[in-house]
Amino acid sequence: MRSHPRLLLDAGPYSLGADTITGIGVRIAELAQTLAAEFPVLVMVDDVTDCVPVDPAQLVSTVDWRRMLAGSDVVFFFDMPETARLEAAVRGGNLIVTENAPPVEHLEYPSLLGAPDPAAVHRDLVAAFARQLQVSHHFLCRSQVERVALIASLCVAGRLGPDDVARSRVLEHLVSTIPIGFSAASAAAAVAADARPLADVLWTGGLWSYFDPLLLVEAIAKCHARGVMLTAAFLYAQATRDSRESVRRVAARVDQLGLRDAIRLCDRPPRHQERDSIVKGARALVCVARPGIENETCVRLRIRDSRLYGVPTIVDSSGPTATELLNDGLGRVLSSNSADELADALVGAAAGHAAGRARDSYCYDRTVANLTAWLEGARNGT
Repeated sequence: MRSHPRLLLDAGPYSLGADTITGIGVRIAELAQTLAAEFPVLVMVDDVTDCVPVDPAQLVSTVDWRRMLAGSDVVFFFDMPETARLEAAVRGGNLIVTENAPPVEHLEYPSLLGAPDPAAVHRDLVAAFARQLQVSHHFLCRSQVERVALIASLCVAGRLGPDDVARSRVLEHLVSTIPIGFSAASAAAAVAADARPLADVLWTGGLWSYFDPLLLVEAIAKCHARGVMLTAAFLYAQATRDSRESVRRVAARVDQLGLRDAIRLCDRPPRHQERDSIVKGARALVCVARPGIENETCVRLRIRDSRLYGVPTIVDSSGPTATELLNDGLGRVLSSNSADELADALVGAAAGHAAGRARDSYCYDRTVANLTAWLEGARNGT
């Protein structure tokens, strides 16, 4: 391998567009920014126009994916990898790094449940994940719980043996845990941004089937009944195959309760560069889900917002997201998913302080060290 391995981060189906980027896209862009400080990095996306900054990495189009793979030493794949490109990387002898988790949350996607044979669709997702386990040389995890799930999966897949534990009892040659965080460039941009409130309270993620967004609507109504006239906004309320019904229910309940002036459903999400000002201007973030196995097997990507902006998140108690937020000192955890308890939390947040400081320990510059060491070792054939 060359003295400076060339890295290619394949974003797969995830957009890096300023108007369309989601949590995984942000994760890819910020990891690329960070790794590009030490390695030549390309980020491959379907559409390179109007993307969020990835400097000093460079954006390239999937139109040239064969040439991009051939010119790279290490290829990163994430959730929902493109099978043809993954298999081409295997045939081409590229080193492969994977960040993915067992496809558990997909079991509740309306797009999957509405298929003629939902079980067959899920089997395909499981097979794609299993293939990544088989062919990848190194794995990235976003949280401790995802690390545990990954190691169990590697064991079942036959990718973990006595030699691995003899080499490293913590498997540093096989797995890097990089908690959900942010790049140094994003931290600098957040500090420089002026707070421009859109609403007192923000629901910063999607309205997926396993979430409980109606609880926020009911809680805002209860706040108004107490004379506390809080406002709220759902930043990502555009209707997709997997959120359309949830968005419809939320909009209908807002109308029923006469809260159109208090609750905004953003069917056009804010541009990525606007989020700094919008989130800094909020008193609290909300991300409440119903109890379920999805919550038990991952930490939500939305945790980045509290860690970057210092704005607390109100969250349910049913999974490790709550544990991590409490450890950070950035969360208020509901003991039950009740509108009254959420209203209490919102009133408390409204009386609290504005955005705090970023938790620098989550800056990717600090947390990619094991991955960087592995890449350096791979460069030298060790």
